Amino acid sequence: MSENILHKRQRILGHTNLELDDETLEQYTLIEVEKLMHMHDRSLNDIKEMPKIKHVLLKELGNSLWSQEMDYDVAEETLRHDRQYNLLNAEQRAIYESVLDSVEKKDGKLFFVYGACGTGKTFLYQTIISRLRSRKQIVLPVASSGITALLLPNGGTSHSCFNIPLKLDENKLCKITPGTMLAELIEKTDLIIWDEAPMTDKHAFEALDKL
Repeated sequence: MSENILHKRQRILGHTNLELDDETLEQYTLIEVEKLMHMHDRSLNDIKEMPKIKHVLLKELGNSLWSQEMDYDVAEETLRHDRQYNLLNAEQRAIYESVLDSVEKKDGKLFFVYGACGTGKTFLYQTIISRLRSRKQIVLPVASSGITALLLPNGGTSHSCFNIPLKLDENKLCKITPGTMLAELIEKTDLIIWDEAPMTDKHAFEALDKL
């Protein structure tokens, strides 16, 4: 994992001869392990024997989650968007324009997109995602089930992305600490797309809304 991280940093920074000292490389590796553990509602802090991420050094390294969301190929995303945009029907384009207008103006509007299976909701989401990523904006596509999340580009489940508690009631909050990578990522997010929303307990939305 640490070797792959070095190669990735060399590619991102355009510096093929980049070298990282052992401490910095360890921190990058721990960040990747922490991200994997978050997908299963766990953390390095749950394991006493594991080394921990140094938050002072973490600030110097930058937000890995944020960097990952900014690491999309602009030309590739633009090409995908243009190809799919030309295939949108009138109703899809109306939704597309409304969502993009809200993002552009930072209105923070909430949209509910409804349609029977096969009407092109996922295709619409993919087109919006490509548009934002081609502009280096951050969109978090999530779904209520893991199977549906696979249909969204780099999608994940809502519970893992927002650390929503598995046992929910009206008093529950998402388990995200201020100042962490995930908190900073959400602060920088331009749009959240939540597929299969009606399948989710209403307290999940309330927990995220309070966050």
